[in-house]
Amino acid sequence: MEVEVTFLTRRGAAVMRRSQRASAPRIGLGRGTDNQVPLADIRVGLHVATLSPRAGGMSIEKLGAASLLVNGHSVENASIAPGDEILLGPYRIEVLETPEGCDGAIQIELAQPLGPALERVTAGARIGLERGGGKRIYAWTGFLLVAVIALGAPLVIFGGKLMPPWHRDNAAPAVPVAIGQIWDTGEFSNAHRFFAADCATCHQGAFQRVADNACLACHAKVGDHVEHGMPLGAVGERLSSLRCISCHTEHRGIQGSVIHTAGLCLDCHRNLAETAPAAGVKDIGGFPAGHPQFRATVVADAAGKTTARVELGTNPPPLDHPGLKFSHAAHLKAGGFPALGYKEMVCADCHVPESSGQSFLPITYKNQCERCHELTFDKVALPWPGAKVPHGDDIGIIAAVWNYYAGLALQGARDAPRGLAEPLADRRGVGSPGGPPAAPPAEAVAWVTDKSKTALGIVLDDKRGCAYCHFGNGANGIIDSAKLLASALPPRGDQPRFIAPVELRTRFLPQARFDHTQHRGMQCTDCHASREAQISGEILIPGIETCVKCHGTENAELRAQSTCITCHVFHRSERGPMRMSQETRQ
Repeated sequence: MEVEVTFLTRRGAAVMRRSQRASAPRIGLGRGTDNQVPLADIRVGLHVATLSPRAGGMSIEKLGAASLLVNGHSVENASIAPGDEILLGPYRIEVLETPEGCDGAIQIELAQPLGPALERVTAGARIGLERGGGKRIYAWTGFLLVAVIALGAPLVIFGGKLMPPWHRDNAAPAVPVAIGQIWDTGEFSNAHRFFAADCATCHQGAFQRVADNACLACHAKVGDHVEHGMPLGAVGERLSSLRCISCHTEHRGIQGSVIHTAGLCLDCHRNLAETAPAAGVKDIGGFPAGHPQFRATVVADAAGKTTARVELGTNPPPLDHPGLKFSHAAHLKAGGFPALGYKEMVCADCHVPESSGQSFLPITYKNQCERCHELTFDKVALPWPGAKVPHGDDIGIIAAVWNYYAGLALQGARDAPRGLAEPLADRRGVGSPGGPPAAPPAEAVAWVTDKSKTALGIVLDDKRGCAYCHFGNGANGIIDSAKLLASALPPRGDQPRFIAPVELRTRFLPQARFDHTQHRGMQCTDCHASREAQISGEILIPGIETCVKCHGTENAELRAQSTCITCHVFHRSERGPMRMSQETRQ
């Protein structure tokens, strides 16, 4: 229900009204902050009454022991209508005419202010610092006690070396341990608890900031944030002058030592396009508002193994070029392929997560494709059991097929040229070296070539052969088998490859991190439109508009709280170790 609530305040002859609307299945009244209509007076209970809808109006119900008067009658619950007066503790509530779009309206006035009653209570009380000697005396006394116990005593004990440094295996010190705990600045993070008993591991001197060399003693191989040598100007100088404690704060317990506040990153990233254009990074004003569209890293040239960063959500959409023919929609066909004996496929049949859960293992023919695409050519005489050709060696297949038929010819195959199987005479004197082998008859070469072309024509076709999944190095990515076999037979050592290289990426957002294990409650199709993807070049990575459906700011209440390091890391191991301009800055 929705109720319009008007708070009425009188100050002399002036009357002020403040209206608001309260929405809930049942409107609660009381001092508790979870009520839709708060009544702040201390004399009112946390929950004193509720308003509920009824046919043609509202009803009010008392909660707890508070008194509820409706038109002067004490009730537990009652139906109320415009013109009724309700007394609830010190408040007088008047039911008003229902405005359009609401289920009811009430006007609330504090009829019995607390002021006079409070003055009568405090006048008879005999408590308060002003009645016991003055606030200033107590304040100075408390300050001196804290200074002596919490500051003076530890200085004397530690400065005079009356208490040795703590160690895990050290016996209980002579001075009570409680004295040393007076300066306890907070709980250690889990990663640093193993040396928590030895403060000198990080604090190398009394009243001194933790130096970077104390951190680098254990974290010397931590990755840098930018590429070494990148011209960043003033931004680079500012980055190199940062201290470890600028981003890491200890003694925060299970919160860890990493500061998660987005403002720490935005101080530099909100205007990098102007201050450091060489970085090639777009300005970021926050998340989700102020964050640019995601940029995916795709294969630009599979042969050269080059990549490019493209912005998602553009028209026309960007494409990946892995050098492979593939359709997600065809493989995720509803019902599967019963004629071939294959069940309906799901994403997990091919995409196997790695142990970290953040990415997937590489897609390979042996692990993902071979169980359905066996490269078996049972109607062609080939040298392997089951007429199966190997995968991944296009030149080797041509040579193997040629050699197979050449061997058949030498063994006297049924349809081979007559007399080819007879050994050629080679008469020479005893001890004299033999000459070069005689060239095979031309009819034998023609027979082997003709047989090889027939077999390889099927192996290379676009129905069940190489061209079904692979592009060729010919014009427009075709495999012109007739032209290829005309120049490739007989095979030679310098034969160029005819299958285009394949380069499959496992991560399209390498600048970010994503943990699939934390999203296992969702379906793959909630984020990836794989059932509509007809070609392998379609990028199935969702844009920022998909993420903001569940993720909000670092202070979001109704969405997952997200900050910069939720998806990004500062230290990148692939960029080499972090090199400080002053390795032991104090």
